[in-house]
Amino acid sequence: MRYPEGQFSWIELMTTNVDAARSFYRDLLGWDAKDMQTPNGPPYTTFLLDGQIVAGMGTLPPTLQAAGLPPIWTSYVNVENLESTMGRATEAGGRILMEPMDVTPEGRMATIADPSGAVLGLWQPDHHQGVDVLDRPGALAWNELQTRDLARATRFYAAVFGWTWSEASDDYFVASLEAKEGHDKSVAGAMTMPPAVPAEAPSYWSIYIAVEDCDAATRRACELGGAEFLPPMAMGDMRFSGIADPTGAMLMLLTMPD
Repeated sequence: MRYPEGQFSWIELMTTNVDAARSFYRDLLGWDAKDMQTPNGPPYTTFLLDGQIVAGMGTLPPTLQAAGLPPIWTSYVNVENLESTMGRATEAGGRILMEPMDVTPEGRMATIADPSGAVLGLWQPDHHQGVDVLDRPGALAWNELQTRDLARATRFYAAVFGWTWSEASDDYFVASLEAKEGHDKSVAGAMTMPPAVPAEAPSYWSIYIAVEDCDAATRRACELGGAEFLPPMAMGDMRFSGIADPTGAMLMLLTMPD
């Protein structure tokens, strides 16, 4: 599957316990795991759903663990040129967290933060385009920004990726990307972080994985050693929840209408 510039194309878990995470996501989402050797580090894991790539997983580097970074899921946006994209990001008020890195022969990657502090990956593909499947149970379904400065954040992503924002409901905005077919494609959502969230919590991107039954999957996550941080709730004709895996990495679950 090929992705246009500006569309989310990859998700990746960096964790402190790959074995625990591998077992958890296998039993919760039906993901198989395939390990690949890396030149100078621990193996990198690709998660598969019925033989199709749905996510990646790596070991959180000891230096980042020592700095206090917890296990985390990161979304990556497909770009044609990392340097050009990063230039637009800094001009729009963002920060470069990781300079471009070659992942030969798969592609190149970098990490940025928007002006509100939300972290986002950038992926310039070569052999590896991204996930093979979207919007089916066990696969990536949506990406959503929770931000403390909605106006500034939406301006930033419009400048960096060319996203067009529209208000879908009260304080909830949807980003669209013009498709070659002539119609816009929805690529992400954004909302102001609720006041109940502790002040020290930074803005962040949430990753939603589709499941057949949000309530059942949430209960199963807890049975497998995970935790529920947002109970299942309805949003229109959809249902969603928030879970953390046994290492603390947070993920959203989403049941979409048939």
